Amino acid sequence: MEKQLSKEQVSIISYFLIRSCFMGLAMEMLVQIAKQDSIFGLFLGALLGIIPFLLYQYLMNYNPNFSIMELNIHAFGKKIGKIINLLLIIFVFFLGTIVFWNLIIFISSQYLYQTPTLFIAIMFIIPIFYLLIRRLKGIARVSMILIIFSLILYFISIFGLMGQVHWYNFRPLFTTPVSSILNASFHYFAYCTLILFLITIIPKKQIAQRDKKNWKTSWKIGYFLIHLFTFSALFFTIAVFGIKMTLIYQYPEFHILKRVSIIGVLERIESTLAFRWIFDFFISITFCLYFVTEGIKRTFQIQKDKLFIFIQILVCIMITYFSTTIFANNTEGFYFLTNYFPLLLVFFFLVIPSITYLRLITMRKKM
Repeated sequence: MEKQLSKEQVSIISYFLIRSCFMGLAMEMLVQIAKQDSIFGLFLGALLGIIPFLLYQYLMNYNPNFSIMELNIHAFGKKIGKIINLLLIIFVFFLGTIVFWNLIIFISSQYLYQTPTLFIAIMFIIPIFYLLIRRLKGIARVSMILIIFSLILYFISIFGLMGQVHWYNFRPLFTTPVSSILNASFHYFAYCTLILFLITIIPKKQIAQRDKKNWKTSWKIGYFLIHLFTFSALFFTIAVFGIKMTLIYQYPEFHILKRVSIIGVLERIESTLAFRWIFDFFISITFCLYFVTEGIKRTFQIQKDKLFIFIQILVCIMITYFSTTIFANNTEGFYFLTNYFPLLLVFFFLVIPSITYLRLITMRKKM
């Protein structure tokens, strides 16, 4: 059995998962759909996310020895349970590929614009594979280290932008239809709350004994704090840039960092400050691959270490290839991610867990 995690480590992994789907995905969709009213879409999406969040807590609390993989087999039987698990594994691999694609696009457009995308993918998959073979405890430890650097860079950014906030950039409010705000909230809900389903791959028994009683409370606090971070990114981008300039840039969260200035000494440090987003992508991709490989291991009861390492290598090779070929261009990718992918997230990360929940409730009533 793997070493146990602390409740803080669970929240920190959740932080990286949500942040990785916010930059380049959810935030761009929010401002494109709801303009300056996107802040209301974010709030509403976070509130709606409480429902699946409580659902995930119930599933993790049902049996301390079960991850979502064992839970599906327990609820639906071996045949149907394995089919459901396999569908979830395939979809999470697809999700990890999209996050990896977003990372590659970000790196190639802002840092290494003359470097082949395949080389960028290989450059990142090597440390991801190393972290993957260190299993969950290794991912958690690296997350603890990266969150410290991430928060330092975050507060430097906020401090450097505070003097450039212009409240009139939010005016006039409520100029977009209510339907647009609801649409924006749906996209934020899909990308930045349903992603927490991945945490259900961790059985409750792997949470430290001293934290088992209050881990749910800690995770709830972490949930709201994480959404405060995403709100601050959206708020400062619109407040400093204004909605028109925000709509122009592909990664407005990155370009806003060019405005950071600290007492006239630290300037043009956006490339360094943006490293926190690379941390987000890195941990999120690693955890997606952990879900995939651990899901395969638990579903098919793989005991041989050599076979499991081979699966990890194969998964890493596959995601490296597909992340560079998944979309023909950025326009095609953004269209798919805006119009179709949120529906897939709802189906796999909300509808299927809800069916599992109803099945477990029915089984308990019959006992």
